[in-house]
Amino acid sequence: MSRTIAELTAGQTVYLDETVNGTVEHVPYFYLGQDESGNCIILRQYAAVQKRMHSTNEAVYDGCEADIWLENEETGFLSRFDTATKMALVSTQIKCNNIDTGEIATLARRCFLLSYTEEGYATTSDGGPSYLAALQTATGLTGNSAHITYNQTLTAVNVWLRSAASESQFRCVYTFGGAGSYDASNTSIWLRPALSVAPATIVSDETEDTIYLLPDAEKTYREIDATILLGSSILRPKQAKIALEATNCTMLQLEISNNARDANPVWVSIENGGIAELTNQAKESENWELGVRVYAQSGGKAVVSEPVVIIATD
Repeated sequence: MSRTIAELTAGQTVYLDETVNGTVEHVPYFYLGQDESGNCIILRQYAAVQKRMHSTNEAVYDGCEADIWLENEETGFLSRFDTATKMALVSTQIKCNNIDTGEIATLARRCFLLSYTEEGYATTSDGGPSYLAALQTATGLTGNSAHITYNQTLTAVNVWLRSAASESQFRCVYTFGGAGSYDASNTSIWLRPALSVAPATIVSDETEDTIYLLPDAEKTYREIDATILLGSSILRPKQAKIALEATNCTMLQLEISNNARDANPVWVSIENGGIAELTNQAKESENWELGVRVYAQSGGKAVVSEPVVIIATD
């Protein structure tokens, strides 16, 4: 049975589909746990893009360029997700310090950068709860090593935090995992997005090796599409019975052919455990070639065994 994201243990990895330049990728996120609002926070394992926080050296997170890009559904980070995934994201309350006024602002955001406190560098509550323990579990590392962030080429990069270090600089995570700061206008620092997910959002069953966020039960998250050649026969296979084991499949379609090596085989639908009549009487190869085509879908990880086929011949 499927479960909700709130049932995961902090530090587990959950995958989301992101579309970038027309290509869909399964991207890993670290589940950090529930925040003070009860929403589930996930952190992208890899940094997403290099981007400045502000056009000038003004360390105010609310409305800065990074903040706007992260929340933008048309051209920003949220444009990478389908409608169902965006519907699973909920606004949560994040805290931001303002060096200029000395105040702590509370903002409603679905997508944001972690704060200095959430990253685990401080124990104060001016930036939300610490997720250091979850980061250590997710990475299997301690000390500064648990903070090191990589881009998708597996290069360690500097990443922004949303906390201000001064009136002109935001805090950041250095490539060796220590904390530092840079001018808000620096264009070489990376963004590592965090998302707030509704606690009732479904994820893969606990028996699955890989956990996927499943905001849309109709969406295909795992597919098997394979053609299996089962051997030759001098006599024409005219009837076939098939049996195979299929685990965790939400859809299973089977087809069988007696001329499977031809350029355009004749495929006949067959039920698992069922019998099919193979009426085709033409072939291009010397012998008759038996083949099975398997197509399966799953919300997690589908496992399909090699089929066993019994045939009757002319």
